[in-house]
Parts: sequence; structure tokens; C-alpha cells
Amino acid sequence: MLDRNKFFLTLLYVESNIQDYNTKVLYPEVTRICYHLLQDVHLFLNTPQGKQLLSDVNDKKVLKVVFVPFEPYPIKYYEKNIFSKIKHIFDNKKFSIYCTDFLSNDFENISYGFIVLQAMQKFIRTNVDSNPSKYFLTLNKRKKMERVTLYNFLKENNLLEKGLCSFHWLEQSPDIKLFGDNYDDVIQSQLYLDDIKNFYKETLFEIVAPSGTHLISEKTLKPLLFGKPFLIWNYEFLNYKDFNNYKISGFSKQVEQFNRTLFYFNWYKNIGIDINYFNLDLSNPDCIKNKIKELCDMSFLNIKIKYKESFEKAKVNQKLIRKFINRRLNEWHISNA
Repeated sequence: MLDRNKFFLTLLYVESNIQDYNTKVLYPEVTRICYHLLQDVHLFLNTPQGKQLLSDVNDKKVLKVVFVPFEPYPIKYYEKNIFSKIKHIFDNKKFSIYCTDFLSNDFENISYGFIVLQAMQKFIRTNVDSNPSKYFLTLNKRKKMERVTLYNFLKENNLLEKGLCSFHWLEQSPDIKLFGDNYDDVIQSQLYLDDIKNFYKETLFEIVAPSGTHLISEKTLKPLLFGKPFLIWNYEFLNYKDFNNYKISGFSKQVEQFNRTLFYFNWYKNIGIDINYFNLDLSNPDCIKNKIKELCDMSFLNIKIKYKESFEKAKVNQKLIRKFINRRLNEWHISNA
């Protein structure tokens, strides 16, 4: 199982705590290290402890070193530049680094972050049968612009009652009845209890609203583990005419935002998973909005008949994501027993 004691170090704020890495340590043969930023990895490898690790690998005292991201972390040009300074170290097969985003176009070691896998590992073998009383599930704890527009969209189209919805900042939740920032730690501990399985039994599909750009989190992992189709909502405004600007000027805010959605499609494509459910037209940035309205205007039976392949795909993806996670854990020399 995945927990913090499987990792020898967690690199966080290395620059501020650089003196903590001056003493000699006894590294295990397989040394697993969690990191927050590539900058932390770069700085650590230049400390006495980092240099000792390089030396211990060279002397065959350490057989494998694995760096795993602690949480979702976007990789941009700055991070790629930082990594270029230490890339030569990872050319050695005894060193591996995993990221939640792409270090290069041919980067293969993409993965979920530790904190996401730790929270979701309890559902890796979960199977639920669908007996829907609602069309969709959408769980939204923190207030983000995308989630505000999702609520507004559902309200404007009279769809709130058709879903099992949580908009926690509006004090709407099907399970958690504590509200307010003062209870954040208590609320967080209640998010992924076994009761969540019933939400997936009672709904046909999920609408997920990720909290940031290029952040692969539990939002998309959860429906994959439960074998449910899902739609990714990433709209910051509801101007339906904005897409027309693209045909005139080559730019629209809608297209810019939809690029963030397409990142998820590309990420999962790179691990062999197709998350295009319900035959989305990905050339149209409005396709998610249109599809939600279409589905909620159909009967449960007609959805299951028309989109039979999507529900079958969700079950195939469930198997694929389990294999992917188990493969990563094996590469990190962590048992999932």
C-alpha cells in the first residue's frame, strides 16, 4: 500500500531548509523520494546528502532511486529549463523521475501524484452496479470560477434537480453537513469515505470540474476507478457566442479554455485511455455544455441504448487504470497488496 513511510525523503522548500541536507544518511537500496517542485530536486542533488546519494549509486550501495511528485504539478518552460540542468543524472537507468505533466514531448513517466494515489487507492478494486435515480454526479468542494459557472449553467437550464450535486461553498452537499473554512480539516477527512460508492450507483455519469490548469487529480481518477463515464467542465464564463470570434480573429476565450480540457484527453491518451465519452465533437468548445443538455433531455434507457459503447468503454477504462496504477507502483517497488 502507498503511504508516507514508503518514502525516505519528502523534498519541500529545500531552498529555505538547505541546512537540513548537510548530514550524512544511510540510504536504502531502493530509495524513494517525494518532491514538490523540480527546483527542489535540483537543489537537493547539489547538497551533501544529494551528492552522497549519487556516490552511493555509483558505489552500488543504492540500486534504484525513484523521484515521485507529491501532488499535481504543472510543467512549463521554467521547470523544463531546471530539469535540463539535471537531466544527465536521469539518463542513468538507476535513477527515475515521474511527473504529473510532460517534461518533454516523448516523456513517458507521467503519473498521478502521491497524495492523489494515497487518497484513491482504497477504490482500486471497487465495482459498483448502476441503478440510477439521477442523471449525473458532480462533487465540488472549494469555490473556483469553473465550478461557479457549472452551478450557474445547471441552474439556468433547470438541471440541478437532475443531478446529485455538491457545491459546498453554497452549503449544498448530499453527505457532508459541515460548512465553512473553520471545518476544512474535518471536511477533508470525510470526502472519500465508502459512502461515495452509493453516489456512483445512483447516477449515470459524472461532471468533473478540475481546480486548475494541467492538474491531474482525483477529479478524473475517481470516475475511472468506479467505471463511470465522465465529462470535464472547464468553462470560466457562459458566453455562447464567443467561439464565433475565433473564426474572425483566430482567438477566443472559449477556445483558450477548451485547450485546458483537451490537456486531459491528451494526458490519458498517452497512457492508453480514451476518455471521449458520448461521442463528443472535440472541434467544438461548446461540446460539453451541449452534451450535458442532450443527455439530461433523454430517458435513462435511451441514454444506455444510444451510448452503450460509452458505458462499455468506461468499464474497459476501469481495468486499464487499475493496470496503470499497479504498473507504476511496481516501478516504484511498492506492493499494492
